[in-house]
Amino acid sequence: MTIDCAQHGRMTLKLTPKRSLLILLLFSLCLAIPGARAELLFRSMELVGGQARWAPVRSYANPADLAASPPGEEVHVYFSGPIVPADLAAAKAMTEMLRSGRQRVAGNLVWFASDGGDIDAAMELGRLLRRHGLLTVVGKFDQCLSACVFAFMGGERRMVAGRLGIHRPFFPFTLDTPDRQVRFRNLQRVLKDYIEELDFPPSLYEAVMAVPPEVVHYLSTAELKRYYLDGISPSSEDLADAAEARRLKLSMAEYLARKARVLDGRAPLGLKAVDLRGPTAPR
Repeated sequence: MTIDCAQHGRMTLKLTPKRSLLILLLFSLCLAIPGARAELLFRSMELVGGQARWAPVRSYANPADLAASPPGEEVHVYFSGPIVPADLAAAKAMTEMLRSGRQRVAGNLVWFASDGGDIDAAMELGRLLRRHGLLTVVGKFDQCLSACVFAFMGGERRMVAGRLGIHRPFFPFTLDTPDRQVRFRNLQRVLKDYIEELDFPPSLYEAVMAVPPEVVHYLSTAELKRYYLDGISPSSEDLADAAEARRLKLSMAEYLARKARVLDGRAPLGLKAVDLRGPTAPR
């Protein structure tokens, strides 16, 4: 018996009947792209001979790299490669560095370059990013596909200069179990609830489920806007607008009129200074 994990690559395991149930229990749901695990990486700028240059790339999964980070260091953060459950520990290490003041994220931005991975881990990463108010970006020369999209959705605000690609999730195993259809329907409910939880429209769920798992649909600029994947969700924008209006001691109508003048012909508020080519990201 074999386990076929994606159209992008194949992982084959020989199973005995006694092992089949164990494998079924151990395999999580996935969205494409087997391979090496992703890494949550960071790097900073350093002055050498009066010239600014990139410091070496470091990883949130490496305690030595975290220990070497000086207090208050401003870092550029990148998520690169296939998403796996172990990446959650690295993400929690990052948020602890931010909470303690050991680090500051440049522009409050997390850059994504991933072809997918584990859907459950991706959704947990998305929730973690949203709780900490981080913004997410896909740079001009990068792409975020499959499960990566669900992690990217966690950004309080989101910007896409590269490519976002979606398709329907699938089980990574081919075992013919009596409850396979029930399990898939449960996956559908989990995915629909996640999309609603993060304040994206139901039409995004419908768009994901309409794409067969063996292909990837790259979202157009219009689709990115329609599904709130490029920009900010309405309830989050209302919250931010109300807070800014209070700070400026303006009524909501006055603030929105001022905001319209500021944003006329420009990028979304709070993101207009971002170079969408991205910093020199590790590859």
